[in-house]
Amino acid sequence: MVRYADDFVVLVDGTREQAEAEKLALAEFLKTELGMELSIEKTQITSAEEGFDFLGYRVAQTKARQTGRRVGNLFIPKSKLNDLRHKIKVVVGGIPTGCTLTDVIDKLNPVLLGWRNHYQYATGAYREFHRLDFWIWQRIGCWLKRKHGDPAWPVLRRLYHHRASGQRRQWTEGSKRLRFLTQGGTRRYPPQLIEKPNGCNADRTYAHRESARGFWDAFDRLRHI
Repeated sequence: MVRYADDFVVLVDGTREQAEAEKLALAEFLKTELGMELSIEKTQITSAEEGFDFLGYRVAQTKARQTGRRVGNLFIPKSKLNDLRHKIKVVVGGIPTGCTLTDVIDKLNPVLLGWRNHYQYATGAYREFHRLDFWIWQRIGCWLKRKHGDPAWPVLRRLYHHRASGQRRQWTEGSKRLRFLTQGGTRRYPPQLIEKPNGCNADRTYAHRESARGFWDAFDRLRHI
């Protein structure tokens, strides 16, 4: 079982019938032991190859290019890509053309930074980031064209499309510069190797990262006050 807050996934090595039995047993345990109800309708049973959505990612098993072995991957769901495009449309469309490009950048950069940090671990993330960067570039360019009465693209580039030291050209005004989603690259998700206590019958010996050790030490002390 893999869990985060109240979301969890149970991985079953067996048939679909065995997975159905695990689902019913889990629902019974939650009801009798914890007084909670498992939503049977919302609980999905699927194969690893087909995949499932979890914490904003699409988790699926695919064949590795070099070895041909089936490996687990995290993908950015198409719905999340569309959600980001829609959000940027709403944000940019809601900013009057009387505002400055700095106002647009200040509203978009936190959104882009948070979205990139969440999805930087996805397989093929850089490719999706690159496509979105070009789409966002065009969206801001269209806003600037409305602001300045539909000038030619070379005019807008001369006014706002500048290169920072050691970086690509991007929409810029003064010291403000629109972020690239590709800025910072992508990363592999680090192994956590952390067991979380369930508060009932878990072994009290846990393998914590150093950054989490202080928290759990304090947590154990609180339990005995």
